[in-house]
Amino acid sequence: MSRQLRMLVTLGLCACARQVVKPEAPPAAARAPRPAGAPRTPVEDPPRPAPAAPLQADPGPAAADPDDPRALNALAAALREQKKLDEAGSVVRRILQRHPRDADAYKNLALIEAERGRIRLAEIALANARKLDPADPGVPNTLGLLAMRRNEPAVAREQLAEAVKLDPAYAVAWANLGAVALAYRDYAAAEEAYAKAVRLDPLRHETHLGLAWALEGAKKPAEALAEYEKVLALRPGQEDALFGRALSLKARNQLAAAKAAFEQLAALGQGSRAKDARAQIASIDLRLQHAAPATAEAAPERPGAVK
Repeated sequence: MSRQLRMLVTLGLCACARQVVKPEAPPAAARAPRPAGAPRTPVEDPPRPAPAAPLQADPGPAAADPDDPRALNALAAALREQKKLDEAGSVVRRILQRHPRDADAYKNLALIEAERGRIRLAEIALANARKLDPADPGVPNTLGLLAMRRNEPAVAREQLAEAVKLDPAYAVAWANLGAVALAYRDYAAAEEAYAKAVRLDPLRHETHLGLAWALEGAKKPAEALAEYEKVLALRPGQEDALFGRALSLKARNQLAAAKAAFEQLAALGQGSRAKDARAQIASIDLRLQHAAPATAEAAPERPGAVK
């Protein structure tokens, strides 16, 4: 898997978030290039179901009509999120048999095929969705994610740019643009895109995390620290944010606070983040030990001190 794809996977990009499909990020979940010392990207957090197709029981039209496409699309999305791809595909086929012009069904189908690794079939499904609903920004957003799977970042940026052109308030596409820029260490572009996504959807912790990494790459540790704090306010104990916060404190030479932050992370478990935290604690201890003698030698003599 390419570094670019790994970046998108771990950053948790979102596909068709306003529909009934799920990546809060692209096929997101691997390691991405990042600034020295920057944390690993988080695991993909899929998109939320569309408000029009809630996963909860709906006593409205869905209760009266078991073939209501909204309810079935919501069911297909839920099954896909549970990795029950065969069952999700069966539900989508049922929708298309009864409602062959349902654009959301094609979007669901596209993400199911993408999860199976059948990118070409996913693109065909999205082409059908685009014909039925050419103004939907979720379609080019997902096409951008598929382009990254094919290692075509220029195409991905074009598709994502089209998504935000169709709907400048589409926070998911702005976040995905930021992730693509961050994967190529274009920190200025990543910061701009993530900042727009945060303004549009300030309650999404993954977007604050991406913005923090962009700021860290741009050598803005104070601003990055503020974003890490926002992540932890939204998602207490989020390991990437804890690690990034500790690194930011260390970069600002607040060694005691950084050590305490790394100790908090190390106490959470035995994963890679905890291992990295313990290494950082050892590094800080060495710096503190070397600084202590120098401080003692430089201390002025006290009046009346015995020699």
